[in-house]
Amino acid sequence: MSSALLFEKMDKLIAEDNDRFRGHLGMSGIGGDDERKIWLDLHWCLPSSFSGRMLRLFDLGNHIEDQLVHFIKKTNVFDISAVDANGDQYRASYLGGHFAGSCDGFLRRVIDDAPDEVILFEAKSANDKRFRELVKLEDYQGWSKAYKWQLHCYMGCFNLNKAMAVVMNKNNSEIYSEIIEFNPDIWEQAQEKAKRIISSDSPPSGLSSTDWRLKNETEQYRGSYLGNRLPPSVNCRNCHSCKPDMESNNAAWHCNRFNKDLTIDEQKQGCRDHLWNPHLVRADLIAEECTNDVMAYQLGIFKFYNVTADKLGDKQFSSPEMRELSKIDFMFDGVSDLAKLRDFFDGEFDNFKKVQVMDEDNIPF
Repeated sequence: MSSALLFEKMDKLIAEDNDRFRGHLGMSGIGGDDERKIWLDLHWCLPSSFSGRMLRLFDLGNHIEDQLVHFIKKTNVFDISAVDANGDQYRASYLGGHFAGSCDGFLRRVIDDAPDEVILFEAKSANDKRFRELVKLEDYQGWSKAYKWQLHCYMGCFNLNKAMAVVMNKNNSEIYSEIIEFNPDIWEQAQEKAKRIISSDSPPSGLSSTDWRLKNETEQYRGSYLGNRLPPSVNCRNCHSCKPDMESNNAAWHCNRFNKDLTIDEQKQGCRDHLWNPHLVRADLIAEECTNDVMAYQLGIFKFYNVTADKLGDKQFSSPEMRELSKIDFMFDGVSDLAKLRDFFDGEFDNFKKVQVMDEDNIPF
């Protein structure tokens, strides 16, 4: 095997092992301008957009941050605590755990006239081009809105008044640092934004189909993001029966159908009673015909139904089947009944009649 094939296989395995299902809305992402992406990520509607190479780059950044903590400890100039009593990163949590993040630690003996004051410590890394921009700007908050909001979220959660932001140049290990004062207005804006996104049943508007930020994404990603096709994974987060429990303390999601809180593993697995959140389906909902087991839709002159897996029939489709049909824009022209429709798919999609797989990544087409 050539080295090129070896590393190609390595990056493929890294990408496959990456868990794209995050249990909460991260404080590291709340400063982003694309609220639609934040909502879709929270509801597990998007495929991963990170290649194996990018994931290795993220991992390198984590090692750089660990290295910074190690050398700060060795200097004994500041007191630093990077993990809690259990050896885990300190976790910031709000809105019942649905809005959360993990900070890099806390410092003391930093402020000359208040040596006992505890301040937040946050470490980042950047390539040479981005690092030079920061050095020239001399303004961490102006350099990255996402990092700025993340910092103020952590300070707000831990009731701290200051933070030290440290950035290392990945090309030559040069270091930039800055002390930042807490801004309660940003923390308040972040809370309001997070609550709005978490409590919303429908995705906000987002980027246009011609936006450059979608240009390099996969067809699967663009289709799911723009709402042209249903998400690749059928799971509890995108089911109409499942809602976040804002009164919990562990980021619980509640299934109204079975009246129970769901574990993360249960949410990922989904069930055969899954019905799509109607705001994700590119058709008109017929509310008066909907029940606990059936969601009715109208697309042009054609009426069809998203049903639980035990109620399949003529124009009655399970959620995995709906996902596959969305790939052809629910174009039923010339197909008068379910048998003909599924026979049509047999030739193209390797036995469509048996497609009840919850995650599209496991389907061989």
